[in-house]
Amino acid sequence: MIAQNNKSMHQFEQEYYSKQNQLVKNITSNSSIINPLNTLKQNNLSKSVFGYYPDWEYSRNAHLNFDYNLLSHIAVFDFEASSNGSISEPPGWPWTDFINEAHSNGVKVIMVVVNFNKAEIHNIITDATARWIFVNRVKGLIDQYNLDGVNIDFEGLDISDRGSRINDFMSELTETVHGLSQDKEVSFAAPAVNWGGWNFEGLAASCDYLFVMGYDFFGSWSNTTGPTAPLIGNLYNTSNTINVQYGSVINNTPEKIILGVPYYGPHWTAESSSEGANVLAFQNAVRFRDAEGESLVHGLKWSTKYKNSWYSYLEGFTNHQVWFDNDSSLGLKYDLAISKNLKGVGMWALGYDGARTELWDLIERKFIMPVSVVVENIIPNEIKLFQNYPNPFNPTTIIKYSIPSVATSHDLSQHVQLKVFDILGKEVFELVNEEKSAGSYQVEFNSKNLPSGTYFYKLSVGNFIQTKKMMLLQ
Repeated sequence: MIAQNNKSMHQFEQEYYSKQNQLVKNITSNSSIINPLNTLKQNNLSKSVFGYYPDWEYSRNAHLNFDYNLLSHIAVFDFEASSNGSISEPPGWPWTDFINEAHSNGVKVIMVVVNFNKAEIHNIITDATARWIFVNRVKGLIDQYNLDGVNIDFEGLDISDRGSRINDFMSELTETVHGLSQDKEVSFAAPAVNWGGWNFEGLAASCDYLFVMGYDFFGSWSNTTGPTAPLIGNLYNTSNTINVQYGSVINNTPEKIILGVPYYGPHWTAESSSEGANVLAFQNAVRFRDAEGESLVHGLKWSTKYKNSWYSYLEGFTNHQVWFDNDSSLGLKYDLAISKNLKGVGMWALGYDGARTELWDLIERKFIMPVSVVVENIIPNEIKLFQNYPNPFNPTTIIKYSIPSVATSHDLSQHVQLKVFDILGKEVFELVNEEKSAGSYQVEFNSKNLPSGTYFYKLSVGNFIQTKKMMLLQ
């Protein structure tokens, strides 16, 4: 049993934070004017990168840590829809400081309209008056605040509303918003699994694209421990979502799908520290910004069944398990999106990585850095061995190094060795052993049948020697 038969993380957190009556920061922008999107600013992203930005993260000034060069869309969560079609604004709205910063960097700002009550959703999409109020309110908000589109996050729909009703509703909304400008975007937050009634092909055709919530496979309702977004394993997983649930959409219009990934993971107390242990109680959802550091303290583990990272620890006599996605597991999901030629990827939620840079670095490697390029034309000015990525890894990782020009013109190449050693100092693999001219290089290391553990890789160029550590999690 997974979410969409239960509360999704979107709904769970929205309900939790709406009860907190938290104070939202004051707007610090010097201007009350919201500037339009800077269409002249171009990024080098090969795919769309669409991140939800919840109001509780905005109150923490989380956007000060955003790398706008690695985002195409930021979706403001949330504008709440009522049964009569009216829409309320997020706390502290308008977020002028953030919107102007995003727009100046060429990043689209999308409003997210939410409702998680099936009776209210039914009225919005079927009652002519409520529907008219809703559609025109969306159009008005986009126009008033120079927004770049709308994402509809309606969850828990009655099965009778999941087919033609919601698709017709989305078609009307899309036509209305496109009346403002064809550049204004309309999208829908779609479930990972079709539990009945959905026509995903029709839904994709009714709007510009779908944000597929590829998470909440394990959560507060689970009887055993496991990842919120398993790549494989069990009947339902992220690969099943893309290949089976949305297979017909992707076969015809893959550019209509954004694969959503989690920047959080479930925390339980469990009967043991073993993978898949029986759950005693759900504790909370742990943000990546906390889980990454804690995993290094308690010992990071890797599930070959699910292709996901996790860790466990003992508190008194109680076992705790936290399953979360890091750059290794997210990298595999990004590879899936690339292999299927999807429109892009997205995350719930921006800010959950805090000031950490691992997940930004991953986006850069996957969607900006040309990983197929082995030699770059820029001549470096020093010998340098870079940290492998991803790290920890399974089963492959990339190692980069650079070699500068030599001092004498008659010696245009140098002998380079790059080797991998186990923790006992035994050589386990030779990656490079040849003459290399000046330049920047990268090589893929495939761990093959090596056991999990700590390994070292050493670069030798003449008298220069440098060693770095990496971790293999099989």
